[in-house]
Amino acid sequence: MKEALKEEIGVWKENLKAVIYLFVLDISGTIARAVKVGIVDTWVISGILVLYLTLIGYYVCWKKLKILINQLREFEE
Repeated sequence: MKEALKEEIGVWKENLKAVIYLFVLDISGTIARAVKVGIVDTWVISGILVLYLTLIGYYVCWKKLKILINQLREFEE
């Protein structure tokens, strides 16, 4: 059971890392497009919306990781 929890924590850590990478790529692409063509562009607006969705994904991954770490602590006690 303990090893399964550690493995799942590792998977969610990788998910969290992927969400952070996606956030960085999206924000850099959105800023580059906004500088190049202006802020009133379809791609810039959609990039900003995707940033909000990425933040929601980050929150979900963080909460799941927090729950799993608490379960591991309870299991060890």
